[in-house]
Amino acid sequence: MKKDKVIQNFKIEFFSEIDKNAIKSYCAIHNIDEKFNLGNIKNIDGKYLPYCDLWIGGFPCQDISCAGKMKGFEPENKTRSSLGWEMIRLLNEVKLKPKYVIFENVSTITSKKFKKTLNLFKQDLMNLGYSIYDDILSAKDYEIPQIRRRYFLIAILNDRIKYEFPKKIDSNIKLESILDTYINEKYYLTNSHYLEVENKRFFKNKNRDDIVYEINMNKFLNGGVCGVDNHTVFEISKRLYSIHGYAPTLTASNTSNNCKLVEEKMGIMRIRKLSPKECWRLMGFEDEDFERASSVCSETNLYKQAGNSIVVNVRWFLSFLLIYK
Repeated sequence: MKKDKVIQNFKIEFFSEIDKNAIKSYCAIHNIDEKFNLGNIKNIDGKYLPYCDLWIGGFPCQDISCAGKMKGFEPENKTRSSLGWEMIRLLNEVKLKPKYVIFENVSTITSKKFKKTLNLFKQDLMNLGYSIYDDILSAKDYEIPQIRRRYFLIAILNDRIKYEFPKKIDSNIKLESILDTYINEKYYLTNSHYLEVENKRFFKNKNRDDIVYEINMNKFLNGGVCGVDNHTVFEISKRLYSIHGYAPTLTASNTSNNCKLVEEKMGIMRIRKLSPKECWRLMGFEDEDFERASSVCSETNLYKQAGNSIVVNVRWFLSFLLIYK
């Protein structure tokens, strides 16, 4: 979150999380005690929840995402993604409903396969007295160099305001702008040696000669996917990304392998992984937030938490337009 984009004088009343490492990071960032965590959402009794102006919920996407098995999020299915209905239950049980609720999920939730269930979800919110506004927003349109399209649903109690989603921001921010100047050698996959054939460069993994990376130099200069890892069988992991373009969507699993960068510094080209700090920057977090989280969590968990998060810049714009309307 940019320093000039901070919502002032807010107070956290509670949160619900079962991942012990995510709990540690959240409390470290916000400097709050773990007692604010109410644990498993299924075990929360809405009658005892304190009042809040704003609820933000990002229920699991595994059963909606193309990367998962797409089992759906119907309440009777009892999938991880169906936990979103627990938010509906709590809104029914709570003594005083929040003025605003923000839901976030993968854009696939709007597809034909899930449209009927999504409409039922929205109807339940409307039956509770909420007006509904929804749209798909991409992080790259809000000063974050990551192609991350997410569905956002804004629920406003008693139609108290007419809501408009934030306009896209025209910026030239690319992946190279968030990268660290110094990177630990452990993140590098290659040395600087390569074989050049016409407009392509071939690099070998610095530890294994049988792993070869192929770079198209025209595509590297233009940004985006510019090469392939010929050793990897999974399509998403084969792609190599130019620092002159955008990062792909960060995921909760295997982020370091799914975003391999082609980097050039002072005429020296190498291929490497993103560091955990760079992943957090790609989610809009300040370095201070990352440092607090890294003091209580391992790199594996920091990668996972970045992929699970909502992009701070997008969430800020959504929240700001509600709170200061």
